[in-house]
Amino acid sequence: MAPIRVAAFFATFVLTTNAAVLRTQSTGPTLLSMNASTGVWPLLAYHLRMHMMEGDSSSTTKKTPTHGSAGCRCVGIDEIEGKTTVSLGDGETKAHAADVGAHCEAWEDGWHPDCKGSSPPAWCTQKWCYVDPCSCDGVADVPKPSDYLPDGMYQGKPVHYSYATCGASDSWTGDEKRKALKDVKETCSVSVDADVWGHEDCQCVGIGPQPGTTEVEIGGEQHDYPADTGAMCKKWDAGYHPDCKGESPPDWCGQAWCYVDPCKCKLAVSPKTSSYVPDANYQGRPVYYSYATCGGSDSYSAGDKKACVNKKTKEDCATLDKCAWDGKECLGKELVETCSKSGTWTPKVFAALLLTVISALRY
Repeated sequence: MAPIRVAAFFATFVLTTNAAVLRTQSTGPTLLSMNASTGVWPLLAYHLRMHMMEGDSSSTTKKTPTHGSAGCRCVGIDEIEGKTTVSLGDGETKAHAADVGAHCEAWEDGWHPDCKGSSPPAWCTQKWCYVDPCSCDGVADVPKPSDYLPDGMYQGKPVHYSYATCGASDSWTGDEKRKALKDVKETCSVSVDADVWGHEDCQCVGIGPQPGTTEVEIGGEQHDYPADTGAMCKKWDAGYHPDCKGESPPDWCGQAWCYVDPCKCKLAVSPKTSSYVPDANYQGRPVYYSYATCGGSDSYSAGDKKACVNKKTKEDCATLDKCAWDGKECLGKELVETCSKSGTWTPKVFAALLLTVISALRY
């Protein structure tokens, strides 16, 4: 990264940080917390990643997906295998990637029927992603309800999309629809059923209902599950997991669970890393699941050799990259490191920051 780009990076970071401070003063969280959605470190990582990507436009290396601006993050489970069916209007549907909308991408480019001609519309190459309309600040345009998934919900509210959070302009939404859009506050004022979308202190993070299938890894083999697996509290394994198809299935087959954000889960029982989708992520972090948020008990993890909680020593814990030892037990790395609530500049954190800057200067 050239010196001028380093300077630009820090200038952008400082400006965004100051804006974040102003936004959070009235709501409580402090900027220097390690909270994944409001902390200083996600902002730092996000802007560094964006500036590094800007300088690699000529590189043949695949760019790391980005997940929106710090105040309006993309939602949904990213990098999962499979297909979902989306609506194109007038009764027409088309298969798309199961993780469509989970990160910033020009999802229509080369896929949408209107984007295959010699003169495609401008929106074909514009990046966008699905967002939580109730947690979207600091972007140039308000999120809009999704046309692709008209029945899709995120945490009990209609799923919305945003071009602005991906740094793009919205040339898809027509003026008539813009005028007809209801106030986002009205959407966010509805009560949410915790039995469906999880406990208010640890809500589910997928998008559903969503037609189609996705692949999950069980015992080293791929198995088809619904495309919206983990999006809400449901007995997802019943009828799908190999062990749940017999006459006497284990107790966990009848337990509801969903995927959750470990950094926003404040229940007594911590969420656990998912072995079903080891290569997937939620906003750049490994995927976690919870039975507790759905009012159930976790008897599945006891037999899961890839579950961090089953590694009883520091040495065994170190054998799994997704795990970290907190001094007493083996937990998901995000629970131990990324999601720390400490606001102090510890030597470890400061060293990590210096290494990030030094690494940037080498380019």
